[in-house]
Amino acid sequence: MKKVLIVDDEFLIRFTLEEGLKDRGYETQSAETVKDALEKMKTFHPQVILLDNRLQDSLGIDEISTFRSADEEVQVILMTAYGSVAQAVEATKRGAYDYILKPFDIDEIDRIASRCIGQMQDRESLQFLKGKTQEFIGVSDAAMRIRRHIELLGKNSTVNVLIRGETGTGKEVAASLIHACSDRRDHLMVRINCSAIPEHLMESELFGYERGAFAGAMKTKKGLIELAAGGTVFLDEIGELPLSMQTKILTFLDHKKFKRVGGLEDIEVDARVIAATNRNLEHAVKQGEFREDLFYRINVMELVIPPLRDRREDIPALCDYYLKYYNGMFGKNITHVDPDFMRELLLYDWKGNVRELKNIFERCFLFCQGDVLEKHVELKRVDWKDDTRTGEPFALKDLRKGPISLDQEVSMLEQIYMDQALKLCGNNVTKAAALLGITRFSMKRRLDKED
Repeated sequence: MKKVLIVDDEFLIRFTLEEGLKDRGYETQSAETVKDALEKMKTFHPQVILLDNRLQDSLGIDEISTFRSADEEVQVILMTAYGSVAQAVEATKRGAYDYILKPFDIDEIDRIASRCIGQMQDRESLQFLKGKTQEFIGVSDAAMRIRRHIELLGKNSTVNVLIRGETGTGKEVAASLIHACSDRRDHLMVRINCSAIPEHLMESELFGYERGAFAGAMKTKKGLIELAAGGTVFLDEIGELPLSMQTKILTFLDHKKFKRVGGLEDIEVDARVIAATNRNLEHAVKQGEFREDLFYRINVMELVIPPLRDRREDIPALCDYYLKYYNGMFGKNITHVDPDFMRELLLYDWKGNVRELKNIFERCFLFCQGDVLEKHVELKRVDWKDDTRTGEPFALKDLRKGPISLDQEVSMLEQIYMDQALKLCGNNVTKAAALLGITRFSMKRRLDKED
């Protein structure tokens, strides 16, 4: 259960946050004062504290170290009013995980808190990454080629690898298999999602920090790269790595050494680097968004995973795999896919690739009662006469013909606009988000939801 403690001296804000977060699956408690919050921490043990900056007796920014001293693992998100951005930035220097501006949006708080808790859980579960592998399923020439390359790359466990492919094609599966086939398999493969870590925390997350490096640094902490010593570092979505961090990653690749934040000594780590991206990095280099020297350093060996629509002969094999997978998960005994449903699966466009197929199987399993997997979702085939859809209206449904799902219709409209924006911006998420008038993180959240 995700636990959040809300510290605010206004009852209405405490009540609103508690109810809103409970609706999103959190366990919450609230406190009016810092003293009350510290008492509740002893029994509630929150993972995240939502801390108002203007309390009755003190400033929240001055209390960050108080909470971190009481529990060095707890993460603090500061809530501050407009006009206090500089103070909020200062809060991150004092050990806050992030900040949110008032008037706040509950979805934004949910996103930041979920990301924070997810990173904490990732660290706690690193030991379970050892030997954790999934097959790369398929009978196509492309699938067989990928398996041969995985075996070859496993045997050459010092070269850096760049895995390319659309979202949902199985880049992380390929990286895990390369690690499992190598002589590094007895050590960790640590996955780092370069788009999910806030830029101001990126260096300390990757390289760690020394005690006293900044306010809130109560003890020395190893970074994710150091935890992968002897194993593999998987830099997922490396195309989203900030330029400031690209230089530091390049230095590590060149020398296998780095300094922790606040540290003076070089730390040497023998770890293989596998990177993955769905972006056109050559285009990003030309736009000045990705370092050319880093591109060549990570692209020693390249593995390209084609989209599922280009290897449709793999769909039946993937269906067989997910039948076994979800039979075990749901305790069912579904023997095969309905032939009409299979024909639709073979003809579908698969924008979300294998991940979308997996999600469709999970939803169908939930509703299926017999031994045949029948169609319980609507597979909408999109005919893109014009990829940009410039000036093309969205076709509204006639409600006289029956009920609709408003959420589904809105989601489709959002997807059309995001596809258009990404195409116009060369798949640059930051620029596409600006074109749509939303933040980059909001754009990423919507894209992840579609995947």
